[in-house]
Amino acid sequence: MRHTNVLISLCLVALVALAGCSAISGPQSGDDATTAQPYQTPLNGSQVDQQHVETIRDAGSFTYRTETNASYASGQSASRLTTIRADLDTGAYSLRLLQGAQDSQVYEGPNGTAYTRITTGNRTAYAQGALRSVNASGYVSPGVASLTDRANFTYNGTTQFDGSTLHTYVAHPTTLPIANTSAFGNASEANVTVRLGITSDGLVKHQQFHVATDQATLDSTRTYTEVGSTDPTPAWLSQAEQRFANETSTTTPNANESATTTTTSTTSTSNETTTSTSNETTTSTTTTANASA
Repeated sequence: MRHTNVLISLCLVALVALAGCSAISGPQSGDDATTAQPYQTPLNGSQVDQQHVETIRDAGSFTYRTETNASYASGQSASRLTTIRADLDTGAYSLRLLQGAQDSQVYEGPNGTAYTRITTGNRTAYAQGALRSVNASGYVSPGVASLTDRANFTYNGTTQFDGSTLHTYVAHPTTLPIANTSAFGNASEANVTVRLGITSDGLVKHQQFHVATDQATLDSTRTYTEVGSTDPTPAWLSQAEQRFANETSTTTPNANESATTTTTSTTSTSNETTTSTSNETTTSTTTTANASA
């Protein structure tokens, strides 16, 4: 558990603590966009972010995914996968967090009604409301401006990802502030590589981060996909709605009935300690839900 918590804090520091910007031209247009790099170097992170945000907001919806894996010299490892599917026009979103044996999912609809689904092993629990909520708009920006001050990016040709041609920019930051140096050893000697994959119209579709020391290795990937075609509605929504609709009907008192009805349920609680960002909020209240094996 210690390494899992360290992993989360390292991800936040490694991907957010780098700050700064420089100066360049904007994305290419027309026929030249298929061959010419969209940005000249040195990169202006603020300009890259702005173009990406405009593309996402014009499209109206997106899927954001971040996967992080860490391995330690002790032989231990940890991983975390977060997926956010958002419709900016309606405000609906779904959040999925896979960490260890637990699969936590939240859906909040356009009207604000929310449900949570938590699966641990072969047991699944549902709850009304969002045990963890996010500000989907906070994930619209790729955060390139937080990288360009400490990292001088160079152009490295093109690659293919998710059916798109991406222009690759690579940097090797010489310093990386790490909050918990006990897990990474000597952070000042870390081997750091950052790769950005940007489409010709300025969408930062793929980002890779690699951090390695003699004590640990961290690899993280962030992607933006299904831009303009994302439907955040999860497949389990109708099941959650029906479950609580049934509970409401079975617990409503009958005026002609005097017998006492006892309902047995399994309590599902979350004891997980998380590192919160401005875009993600974890509630402190415990929610009780019926669980199914």
